[in-house]
Parts: sequence; structure tokens; C-alpha cells
Amino acid sequence: MNNPWKEINLKIYEEHMSSEDVYQLQTLNEITKEQLNDNPHMYVGIFGVAGGNGLDNVDILNTKKVYAIDINKSYLDICKERYKNMGNTLEIVCKDLTDDDFKLPYSNLIICNLIIEYIGEKKFVSIINKNKININIVSCVIQKNNDNSFVSNSKLTSYFEPILSIHHDISENKLKKLFSDIQFNCIKYKEYMLPNGKKFIRMDFKRL
Repeated sequence: MNNPWKEINLKIYEEHMSSEDVYQLQTLNEITKEQLNDNPHMYVGIFGVAGGNGLDNVDILNTKKVYAIDINKSYLDICKERYKNMGNTLEIVCKDLTDDDFKLPYSNLIICNLIIEYIGEKKFVSIINKNKININIVSCVIQKNNDNSFVSNSKLTSYFEPILSIHHDISENKLKKLFSDIQFNCIKYKEYMLPNGKKFIRMDFKRL
């Protein structure tokens, strides 16, 4: 099955995510800033980078490499153009994380915001485990719907109906347990409320 994220136009995605009632793009940008500031790094991997939201927070003078990883090539083309000021610091990687041959380059810090929902906790942690020799810290954000629909309401909601076919509800407790099983400790837990009653949960895991 073709991944539905390959079919959603970036303009539609960003307009929906940044609309006043959703306000997720702005919130994720602030969270990415915190993730970068809180965790020492010189090499960063960003899973599901889309058009590059959050890359403006990267200190390119003190960061050697940022691996911008996404399944949608058109997103990455736009990302590369938007952030061409980052020069060779930014490396674009068009890849499906679930592919058996996916191999992550060494990264002090992995940022994966709103990605686990489309993979599932078990599969996601198995991907991290397979690559953990190249990872120090994984900082992730999951969404808690709080009795709201998974796709937030906006005038563009209908465009996102295809992604429901790959959606998983994520349990933070299960995620912690799975990370613990592969020797990653949870070193940070923080909640962020959204205007529509949902919330983001940020969890940082450090390899022992």
C-alpha cells in the first residue's frame, strides 16, 4: 500500500496544521527549539521533517550535520530550498523509516514529532533498536486526543482522511516500557495543551 503521506500537498498540510483552532505547527516549532536547546548535539536526525518546520532553530555554527528525513520527496525538495542557507549542514534523506534497509547515520539527537502515530510504538522502537549504536537521545512528541478526533477540525480536514488508515493510538506508558527494554531511560516528560482540547506529550529517551 502506498503511504498516504506521499499524496498530501505540503501547502494543505501546513495551512491545516497552523490554523488558529489547530495551532500545531507553531507549537511543534517551539517544542523543536526546546528539544535542540535541552539536548547537547552536533549531529541531529529529524524524522518526518516535512517542509522543515523547526529547522530555523538549529544553530548551524555549532551543528555539523542535520539529517532531514521524510517519506515525501516533494516535501524535502521544498525543505531544501527553504533552508539552503544551511548549506552542507543540511542533508536531505528521502526514506520510509519502516524499510528493512533503513540505516541512520550517527546522530547525538533524534527528533521525531508526531511520527510514532503512523508507525506504532512497537515498530518504532524496533527501528530505534536496530539503529541504536548510532543514537544517543531520542526526543519524541505524541498526540493525546482527549476524546477529540485524531485529525483536528479545520476547513481542510477532509484532505487528511487517508492517513486514518495508518493511524495508531499511542500509549506513553507502553512507549516508556518498550524503550526501557532496549536500555533507553526516559529523561524528560512534558505536556503542551492545544487550543482544541488535545495535548502534545514530549518524551526524551537517553541510551544507557
